Amino acid sequence: MAILNGNVIGNMRGRLGNLSARTVDGKTIMSARPSSFNVNYDPAVVENRQKFAVTANLSKNILSLSTLEAIWKTVKGSGISVFNTIFKSNYPYSASDKPTVNNIVTPGGFSLPVDVAAVAADKVTASILALDTETVFTPEEVNLSANAIVCFHTPTNPDDAPYQIIALSKEVAAFNFNQPYDLQLDFDAKQKIIAAKYTKNILLLSVASKTADGKVVQYSSTSPKASA
Repeated sequence: MAILNGNVIGNMRGRLGNLSARTVDGKTIMSARPSSFNVNYDPAVVENRQKFAVTANLSKNILSLSTLEAIWKTVKGSGISVFNTIFKSNYPYSASDKPTVNNIVTPGGFSLPVDVAAVAADKVTASILALDTETVFTPEEVNLSANAIVCFHTPTNPDDAPYQIIALSKEVAAFNFNQPYDLQLDFDAKQKIIAAKYTKNILLLSVASKTADGKVVQYSSTSPKASA
């Protein structure tokens, strides 16, 4: 393995001959790829590979939401990417066929007081109690960011993928942290098509307070909800 600092050709990622490259914290790390690889079909190994793929898919979707990316950046260690930080935190909780209600979209945080939450054919709704019952907010915290990951599973057509994930977010300006809030996250056209293909779902919801210029100050833990 080699680490390139100040690389004149820029940061690299992907394959180059028998080498593979990735960039972490602005450094390009290159390592040799194996000349051959025999796939192990032992049931335990196959299950681990499937769990790995599920966790990678979930982590990619979490990372696609800018607020969640900013939150995870605050807890990642030196030399490890944000993606790998999310992956490492979620792998123990994933199943081999889909994410679970034990997966997380934030690394801890204050408890999110959700009264009722539901996933409909075209939206996610949640009744959130006053957030100041769970933590203290400062005058600089004026906006709210709501973020959700929805895993749809158990397809009506067995030919469809066993599960699909969508990522949703909403920014609320001049938020009142002293009052209950009825959250609604609408699906776009593609997300509605995905939702229609499945009979069950898992919702992973979190919120964050922000300053007027969009900086995250506090964030909640993950509030999970599974359909019946």
